[in-house]
Amino acid sequence: MWTFFRKRYKKKLGDTLCLAKWTQSNIYLAAGTTHSCHHPLPHKIPLEEIQADPSALHNTCYKKKQQQLMLDGKRPKECDYCWRVEDTGGISDRLTKSFTSWSRPFYNQIKENNLDAPRYLEVSFDNTCNLKCSYCGPTYSSKWAEELKQFGSWPNHHQGNNSNILAREHNPYVEAFWKWWPDLYKQLHTFRITGGEPLLSKHTYKVLDKLIEEPNKNLTLGINTNLCVPDDILDKFFEKIKRVKVKKLVIHTSCDTFGPAAEYARHGFDYHKWYQNCERIKRELPHAEIDIMVTYNIFSVTTFDTFLYDVLRLKQTSWHKRNKVKISIGYLRNPEQLSIWVLPEEFSAYIHKQLEIMRNHNFTSTEVNQLERLLPLMSTGNKKLQQQFKAFVDEHDKRRGTNFLKSIPTMHLFYNSI
Repeated sequence: MWTFFRKRYKKKLGDTLCLAKWTQSNIYLAAGTTHSCHHPLPHKIPLEEIQADPSALHNTCYKKKQQQLMLDGKRPKECDYCWRVEDTGGISDRLTKSFTSWSRPFYNQIKENNLDAPRYLEVSFDNTCNLKCSYCGPTYSSKWAEELKQFGSWPNHHQGNNSNILAREHNPYVEAFWKWWPDLYKQLHTFRITGGEPLLSKHTYKVLDKLIEEPNKNLTLGINTNLCVPDDILDKFFEKIKRVKVKKLVIHTSCDTFGPAAEYARHGFDYHKWYQNCERIKRELPHAEIDIMVTYNIFSVTTFDTFLYDVLRLKQTSWHKRNKVKISIGYLRNPEQLSIWVLPEEFSAYIHKQLEIMRNHNFTSTEVNQLERLLPLMSTGNKKLQQQFKAFVDEHDKRRGTNFLKSIPTMHLFYNSI
């Protein structure tokens, strides 16, 4: 039913307008960058703009130009993820995000280009993290930054830059954020803290303290976490979050596939601990929603069916009737050698099997569509990217003491065919 309404809403939006370009903002304060929606690459926030107006953390001059392109009936190049999905007949995130409760009510204001503050805000205060995900880099992981200092750059791998402002240093972007906060807070529909690993950042607990002091019962609060932090830190988070009074609490937690393959893709990840802590959320935060975020990548494909059965168990074993578990599936674009289009087309059979599991069990049409839209992206395999992939896993095993073929034996034939 929701799919039907989103398709109808597309006529109102036209071919280029995405309300999330106005209503959503993702801000990385340690890097001093921003974008609206997680698909376009972040761009730098000029210091002179936030010195004049701290709300320029969101509405940079660059972003305003992208907004105007949409209003003029043009497709911004940075939004190619959604154009790809739509051009292959899928329902893109442009349509999904424009249809949300934090976007749709502001359609008329946006058509007049008269909406200055976001309604859905994601903020990363710093890059402190305990994981080194294969597709990440020093911009979002302090562990990545440490590794690059020790071993140097990886061959054929885009890691981003290592110019983050350290958590212990003065940060003008963080300073601007807290100046903006009193006005911003009143207008927000959703506030979400990302990382790094937010549970390792002091600013996360500062936010929670402010929410305890000044409750907002109209706010949806989202917290990203890999759920693999030390137990004492998780205990501290649970103690704080239980005292926060908001309209909705969503715990967004990342996992890309099952077991050893997930641990290979996200180095430092503990699949068993992650699953146990998902169950802990259900016990101790019965009103919270759990959003399992998947970055579907080359390591996901052959073991994702087993992962879906674990997600299904989390969905079915609810401790409270209001407790909800959902899965959000996006696909990896960069670095390209870890994307699913590196694989030969016969690997699409795995996705067909996974779709059958989802359709036959307790998954929503939205969740099914998110996986289904990946099928047109499967190709006959790019030889150059395949070689870069092999070089990556070889370097991964060398630097991190891992064993790719032992972790994901189902990819043995593919690896040896390169």
